[in-house]
Amino acid sequence: MASNGRPRLLLPVRSRAALADLSPDFALLRAACDGYGLLGCYAYSIPDGHGRAVARMFAPSNGVPEEIANANSTTCLAAHLLDTTGAQTVAIEVEQGDTLARPASVLASARRGPAGITTRVGGVAVVRDGH
Repeated sequence: MASNGRPRLLLPVRSRAALADLSPDFALLRAACDGYGLLGCYAYSIPDGHGRAVARMFAPSNGVPEEIANANSTTCLAAHLLDTTGAQTVAIEVEQGDTLARPASVLASARRGPAGITTRVGGVAVVRDGH
């Protein structure tokens, strides 16, 4: 579980292929999320040695079965990785949206400081005519 506002489930998946193959039952997922007060489920592949990963954010309780990109959940993942590895800083690049034919990339970092964990998030947007 992670939160920077509304809690969500962070779900590690063993590979990019397994993540791509996920096909949630959105009615059951919504019922579970509503029952536990969760925004949704952020399923992700373990980042490689360069900090690259793939993720899918399922948020049927928020009216969105699957989001193209979710920056808040990516910052939660960066903070989680920092906390579980004991590192002083973590930087990740997470690809999302491929399964929706809308590829996106979210960059997030986390660092440990006197006040606790601080996160930053960013990305690149491309505007296309007709989309």
